[in-house]
Amino acid sequence: MVPASASAGPRAQGVRRNAVITEEERRRNRMTSNRLSARKSRMKRQQFVDDLTAEAERLRRENEAMRASVGAALQQSRALEQENQVLAAHARLLCTTLLLRNSQLRLLGGVAGVPLDVEDVPDHLVQLYGGMPIRPLSPPPPPMELPLEIQMLLQQPDVMDGMLDF
Repeated sequence: MVPASASAGPRAQGVRRNAVITEEERRRNRMTSNRLSARKSRMKRQQFVDDLTAEAERLRRENEAMRASVGAALQQSRALEQENQVLAAHARLLCTTLLLRNSQLRLLGGVAGVPLDVEDVPDHLVQLYGGMPIRPLSPPPPPMELPLEIQMLLQQPDVMDGMLDF
């Protein structure tokens, strides 16, 4: 009797070789596939890093532009605040001057005995631009008795027109 292994000898060994070759091919194929997969993974990771780098650069430029914009807006705001302070100081000066001139006109009208209709500075302007309205605390004194020569001059309209042209 021939052993089973001997009877299947060359054929069984060929199958075994094919199986070994198949195993060797599988191992090579698996190594090749792993290399390709690793290469794809490295390329994908590199692409991801490149995308993140590009995004970071875009955001950096955007931040710089925003900082420049904010800086320009702050500078413009400071300039407008300074201009506003100058204008407010000028308005306060004008309001105070107006109050003083009104007070002077009232006093002159009281001394001259000529009623002058001087409007008051509106309270909202006084509140806005500061200063206290200059109003007499008591009613104006009665008109003083002017010398007769001055009274005569005041009654002549042509002389008064020449005096008021200043």
